Amino acid sequence: MIICRPAATAFVLSLLAASHLSAQAPDGNAMLRAAGVEVGRDGAEGAFDSGQIVSPPVPGAAFSSLIVGMGPIGPKTRVKNAYAFGVLAGRSGRNVPVGGAAGAGVTLLQMITAEERSVRIAGTRVAGFVFAAPIDGKAAPQRPNGLVEAVLLALSMQNPDEQAAAMEATGLLGETAAVPTLTELYRAYRERNNRPMAGRALEALARIGHPQAAPLAQALATDGWGDKGDFAGYAAAYARERYLQDGSRTRLDAAKDSKTFGPQVRAYLAELGQPRP
Repeated sequence: MIICRPAATAFVLSLLAASHLSAQAPDGNAMLRAAGVEVGRDGAEGAFDSGQIVSPPVPGAAFSSLIVGMGPIGPKTRVKNAYAFGVLAGRSGRNVPVGGAAGAGVTLLQMITAEERSVRIAGTRVAGFVFAAPIDGKAAPQRPNGLVEAVLLALSMQNPDEQAAAMEATGLLGETAAVPTLTELYRAYRERNNRPMAGRALEALARIGHPQAAPLAQALATDGWGDKGDFAGYAAAYARERYLQDGSRTRLDAAKDSKTFGPQVRAYLAELGQPRP
């Protein structure tokens, strides 16, 4: 959801008010509502998953408050505030004030290595998004030392939700060091007919765009595995368009308003950029 410029002043005031609801435990859901973000039953995580965005300016105090709320003050609060931070920060942290991402990076790294799985998953996903490789031609956000290594290590986690979060993050970060592991995971999950996990690995490989994964995309053009209208199928269309430019973008364009897969597909289209003339 885009916030119109004329409402920017009211947005800043209301967001600041929401950020001070509690000095110890800011309410990320309330802060998102103040920003005009639709917050449903799934709270900040649902808003994050749906790809909702806000337009700047976002006051620095809001980010500072959420970083405090991402600290060790309870798993549920940390998770909620991390996803709220991701929505307000935007992809590659474009809404975060200059120099403001450093504290967030350290806090997210602490979440990635936390005891609670839900905290680790949220930290991994939000870190991947906020420090994602740019698609707008601007400079990449400065990543804190150890963050990429922690995300790469999470690829070996046995829990599927945690491993899926790591695959999502490594793809967004564009980490070429993950390509061999992701390729192995993709093939292993395809052999097990686990389409969601194979799709996550393929998505990450396509986002990284390393030539080593090109044969996988070429195989998808003929083996029919990516023809279904599910997560894996759209990840396959994205991979084919990314590597082969074979017209699979048309399939993505047709699905961009899907209630279930729209956020996924719209992210792919944004990464692919404007269609070639």
